[in-house]
Amino acid sequence: MKLKLNLENCYGIGKLQKEFDFSDKNVLLFYAQNGTFKTSFAKTFKSIKNDKQIRDEIFPERISKADIEFNGEKISKEDIFIFDSYDREFDSSKSVTTFMASPKLKKEYDEIFSQLDKQKKSLLKSLKKYTGSSDCEKEILKIFSNKNFYQILSDNIDFIKETKENYEFKYHDIFDDKNKVKEFVDANKEILQGYFDKYNEILLSSKIFKKTENGEFGTHKIKELQNTLSDNRFFLASHKLLISNQEITTSENLNNLIQNEIDRILENDEIKNKFDDIEKKITKNQNLKDFKEAISANKGILLKLINYEEFRKEVIFSYLNKKINEIEDLVSLYENQKEKIQKIINDSKLEQESWKKIIEIFNSRFIVPFEVGIENQDDVLLKNEVAKFVFKFKDDINEKIINKEKLEEILSNGEKRALYILQILFEIEAQKNTNKPILFIFDDIVDSFDYRNKHAVVEYLDDIRENVNFKIIIMTHNFDFYRAIARFGASKFMINRNNERKIMFERGEYAKEFIKSLKKNNENIEKNFITLMPFVRNILEYTKNEKDKEYLLLTSCLHIKDDTKNIKVEEVLNVLKNNLQEYQVNINKNDNLLDFIYNTCDEIVNSNNINSIELQNKIVLSIGIRLKVEEFILSKINLQNKITNNQTRELYKLAKEQNIINEKQDFIIRKVLAITSDNIHINSFMYEPILDTSIEHLVKLYHDIKELK
Repeated sequence: MKLKLNLENCYGIGKLQKEFDFSDKNVLLFYAQNGTFKTSFAKTFKSIKNDKQIRDEIFPERISKADIEFNGEKISKEDIFIFDSYDREFDSSKSVTTFMASPKLKKEYDEIFSQLDKQKKSLLKSLKKYTGSSDCEKEILKIFSNKNFYQILSDNIDFIKETKENYEFKYHDIFDDKNKVKEFVDANKEILQGYFDKYNEILLSSKIFKKTENGEFGTHKIKELQNTLSDNRFFLASHKLLISNQEITTSENLNNLIQNEIDRILENDEIKNKFDDIEKKITKNQNLKDFKEAISANKGILLKLINYEEFRKEVIFSYLNKKINEIEDLVSLYENQKEKIQKIINDSKLEQESWKKIIEIFNSRFIVPFEVGIENQDDVLLKNEVAKFVFKFKDDINEKIINKEKLEEILSNGEKRALYILQILFEIEAQKNTNKPILFIFDDIVDSFDYRNKHAVVEYLDDIRENVNFKIIIMTHNFDFYRAIARFGASKFMINRNNERKIMFERGEYAKEFIKSLKKNNENIEKNFITLMPFVRNILEYTKNEKDKEYLLLTSCLHIKDDTKNIKVEEVLNVLKNNLQEYQVNINKNDNLLDFIYNTCDEIVNSNNINSIELQNKIVLSIGIRLKVEEFILSKINLQNKITNNQTRELYKLAKEQNIINEKQDFIIRKVLAITSDNIHINSFMYEPILDTSIEHLVKLYHDIKELK
């Protein structure tokens, strides 16, 4: 398994040619300074993932090339997943579906629903011409929450059959997506109620509609009568009705009689005046044009708006009634399969080990004030619906369910990153079922100061690498994180970029104790010797005191003191031997130490092939630079009192006070203070500040210091 890279002019990468072999290790670990490589590399793969043109953002006229081969073939976007340090927009909810149920159960479920869905699509297509709605299913689900489409039809089949109203208006004329009609109804409840009350008042004075001691015989009761007699069998049996002294012999006679009476009531002057008042208010609102046309065609609609949501249900049922035969067939099919569907759902819930395991591990490794769950679990399990995450936020007193957006507003940066990592875990889990090689690229997944989360992430990455199909590239500028990942067996590289923007991969160093490697007497003897001086000085500072002779001697090696120019290499060697077990080195003991340091610096800067990653080069140059700048300042100023702390900075302050340095000299000395101050003291053995320092900057600074006069 190999990854072959041939890149040119890709987001700052001038040239990169490299082949990596995953045969022995699934993880490539790249250490790179900020601004060197990581973002450019990640952007290149993101462009492939998102089908975007790869380019050089600074010099777009340059021709870009990205020939990448993965597992013997040209890499495809399906092979790649890139995870940044933090991405608030990243969402793995769609991927959760792929590991929430076994393929066997999913297949059984899909086989059942393929039949149901085929009939459902046919039904919805035919309903569209009646409703005018492009998504009838959504409108139905909106009314009956927490139920699936088939169950809604099954539960309401009798009501659908009984509905005889025939509404001709388009659904969204009254029940628009923006709720403009509902807003109008809510804002005009009083005038609509007045219209409704006046209608009922006149209705009860009708010769047909009556109110008696035993109750009302109004529009609802007359509607039931119409429904009962609609098939004409009553009349075909030679029966008749007598309503208001009128003989009724057919259902058509009955319908005409009732409709004429309702029309007469609606033409009442008082009713008409109230209708006109309502119509004027509607006319003022440009968003209600379709609504106005609907009520003008059927004034009876206004009477229904008092119970707006009930009317919505009635209208939906009236549309469904037109396709009652298809609905009965669909409900019958669903009911025959219902028990089997429920069994599959119950079985799938028992198979949620992947989901549960991710959550359990996350909760055990991260300390966060929330628990995560999935709201629509059954639908995610088997219907391929997008997971709706819910978060239970807890403090010492209460707990509350909140959504992801609200949660992110209140979490700390570290907690947000933990939430982001959880999303990554879901995405990775989803890829386990693909059973093909996948390339994961992690770009600075751990923040330099995110110590609490760092070890949890290391554990996760260690888990992920166990999957033989997962090939992983981890990029970081965090040296502590680099060392942590290196421990579980990654192929390590330290990355540098030359002046032509060519990317070079050096062997990954310093995964183990850096100081131990300096004690070896086989290579870099002079540089290792000088590098050990600040380390041993730190040890003496902690184990003895600042008046200790050996401590003072090493201080004179790192700062220009009265005795600095007289110190011999042998004196320093003896101090190192006294404090480092089994330290032996073949070195010229009689050399003057200051000359020895400067000569070693000269060898580094004059090298044709300087190692830009090697720590010793940077530490030795930092020491040489600081000694030279102190020599320069001391040759200029009048020093009356000894300096005991922060010598280089204090010397600079005196030079400024005595006005003995020019603008150019001032600029160079300030650069020395900025670049070298932390590089000489290896306190706590944290090397990141040194590694992040550019060797080119140190080389130039050393030349600049040598030229100071």
